[in-house]
Amino acid sequence: MNAFSKKTDITLLIVSTAALAVSVALIAYSAQIFTYIQTVVETQMLHRPINPAKVRQTIAPLIGFPIFTVIFFDALFFLKFSKKTKIILIVQFFIAAVILTEFCAFARCIQNMDSDMASELMLAKECFTHKTFWPRSWHYSTELRLLNTQLVTSFLFAFTSSWLTVKAVSAIILCFALPLSLWFLLGTLGVKTRWIKLLCALFIFIPWSRTMWNIVQFGNYYIPHITISFIYTGLFLSLAYSELSAKKRKTFAIVFFTLAFISGASGIRYILNFQFPIALAIVAFSVYRLVNRKEAFYFSHFFIKDRPTFYAVMNIFLSGFGYIVNSLVLKRLFSFSTWNDIRFNTIGDVSFSDVHRSIFEIFGYHNGVLVFGPAGINNVMLYSAFIFFIVCFVVCIKKHESEHKRFFFIIAAVMIVLNSFAIIHTEYKDRYFIPSLVYCVPCFALFLESPNLSVLKKYLVGVSFSVALILGAFTTYIDVLTSDGNLDKRAVCRFLDDNYDFGYATFWNANVFTMMTDGRVEFGNLYYDTIDGVKYIPTKFKCDLWLTPERFYRDDYKANEPIFFLVTQKQYNDASQRAVFKNGTQVYSDNFYRVFEFKNKKAFIDAF
Repeated sequence: MNAFSKKTDITLLIVSTAALAVSVALIAYSAQIFTYIQTVVETQMLHRPINPAKVRQTIAPLIGFPIFTVIFFDALFFLKFSKKTKIILIVQFFIAAVILTEFCAFARCIQNMDSDMASELMLAKECFTHKTFWPRSWHYSTELRLLNTQLVTSFLFAFTSSWLTVKAVSAIILCFALPLSLWFLLGTLGVKTRWIKLLCALFIFIPWSRTMWNIVQFGNYYIPHITISFIYTGLFLSLAYSELSAKKRKTFAIVFFTLAFISGASGIRYILNFQFPIALAIVAFSVYRLVNRKEAFYFSHFFIKDRPTFYAVMNIFLSGFGYIVNSLVLKRLFSFSTWNDIRFNTIGDVSFSDVHRSIFEIFGYHNGVLVFGPAGINNVMLYSAFIFFIVCFVVCIKKHESEHKRFFFIIAAVMIVLNSFAIIHTEYKDRYFIPSLVYCVPCFALFLESPNLSVLKKYLVGVSFSVALILGAFTTYIDVLTSDGNLDKRAVCRFLDDNYDFGYATFWNANVFTMMTDGRVEFGNLYYDTIDGVKYIPTKFKCDLWLTPERFYRDDYKANEPIFFLVTQKQYNDASQRAVFKNGTQVYSDNFYRVFEFKNKKAFIDAF
């Protein structure tokens, strides 16, 4: 494809920059535009309230059309731009993504908060209060958070008491860990072209979908997993396949072995995500090579002298030892759940359509959108990207450029397949696919630099993949800015903030209010009674320690203050005959929530 002339190159760059700036401004003000249009339609045209969701479905494509045009044009003619212009275009999109990510985090923090996200801040505050990154006073969830978000978030409480500010600032800081760790991995893979590395850094930074926003870019849950995974895989490839200086090899080996142990000591998830797949892929290939060549087996040669096998085996040995320490030692020192009692589910519980939906929605597929709107066209680009990606992946494995790149493709494939198997057959959650699916990004970088792929294949996978992910991200920003998941909580939150310090609720109605009140209102979690798969307010008092401080459940904590009990209207209607409601005094009710007051904590517990 012939390059643009210098004059055309500069002219199109200026036009693209201006169009991008206008598009970003439209997205940033999309909430105000949405509200204004809804008000005009309701008051001056229809003279009646209308469903906000319908207005959003109509307006969102119009707001998204300018950014769609910019992305599609730049992607379509990207190869015709000069190398310098390519870098400038990518950097512009990166800056736009940084601005919108931080703007969304600040402007829509409360609107997108839930109790799980709020728990991250509560843990950080607990760390800051107790002057340790690993407080024993905290009840953790499914893993002990040794290298996790609290290392950054707790530090920020030294500068501000605003939970919203801490969340918004920590979100953007943690997001930068993704491109930095990916840059290291791409370096170990030998990716040289700067604009390719920048493009992939952009891909890993942006939220491809609402799921990615909630779990990675804003929720930050999987940023430590992804970051450690990229660094760990890069270290393995360097140690196993690269000729390093003695000093560098020693440094890399120490970091690699330390991460192997800490990852295992954190819980089973790191082992499943990347440590076991690395060991399985490398050892299986070594055995295959041994059998295929009909070579004699010598322990020292197979496990020690063969560098890939040595580091693969040491990786799983140290992580396994770490997990034993987690289960036998750390479990006694800290409160957290383990996966030791996890069971296989019934075959057929998870269908192919469930997996199909989960994976494509992670990459930005939108349901119920206009076919010819930006989101609808993006759905088509996503399917195109999937097809071209598979074709390129198969070609690169068959015609490998170098051994370490070929093994990276194999490791990535094993990660995705093995994690998918574990997710489908044990505990199925959409978000569990994310840590392995992000390996599509470094694979994409290798596609673009591969001498074994034709220019046409590179162009098709490049355009479709870029449009799908970047447009998906900017569509996600619009969705985040124009939706409010906590509108129902505002009124009752003000009431609780004005009248109480401590109370009880079920988990999803608890920690989120602590975040919304800057930590002023604290909640003890109440356990459910589950009958025929339906959750009810319990008949007997039983606290749920999940993601809360231990002090909340001490008899002397807030013992002599009035205590509230917050329930949703559905929870009340489903169990209105419970003794706890009859023994308490209802002090608040709206369309969504009810609040009951008790003289003190003991009176609340006895009310059951």
